[in-house]
Amino acid sequence: MYILNTDNKREIAWYMRNSKKLPGNFVNFYTTVYPNSTSQNSWNFYIKSITQSNLPVNECPCHQTGNRIMPTLNIQNKSTLDYFLLIRYIEQNYSQKDCLNFNFSNFDFLNNNKGIEQVSRSVFNKPSEELQPLEMGEILALYNNPRKSNRYRNPEYTKERATYFYNLYLNNLKK
Repeated sequence: MYILNTDNKREIAWYMRNSKKLPGNFVNFYTTVYPNSTSQNSWNFYIKSITQSNLPVNECPCHQTGNRIMPTLNIQNKSTLDYFLLIRYIEQNYSQKDCLNFNFSNFDFLNNNKGIEQVSRSVFNKPSEELQPLEMGEILALYNNPRKSNRYRNPEYTKERATYFYNLYLNNLKK
């Protein structure tokens, strides 16, 4: 709270306000793959990260948002504490779903595809509302590692990762 001035808060509000809403099917897929993503906060995430070594960063969308926004802010000596305070500020003023919208609206999926809508039209030739679960799994694979999960450069790995997310989705649906 102390590291952010009024201009920083306005800039954060502008970023969050200008993020496009994700389609319901994708939000449902994401929250099924990462069931704690909309209920988790950064305190829980940090505590779990200490006790669990392989905790996916996607469990806390506001944590990702803070890490994406911090480099754009004009803050001197960006320390770990500054990142944490920014993430807490974002969590107090925006929901995890708002952060999820920001993350997928502003992520660079490579090949001049910024945001889920552009990557959906480019890779699958359809709007994001019409994506099937396996296709959404491929988008999550791209989101986790865009270079390695590029279907044109590494088709076997991309198919493997998309299938992994699809199976995770199916397993979590059954719970």
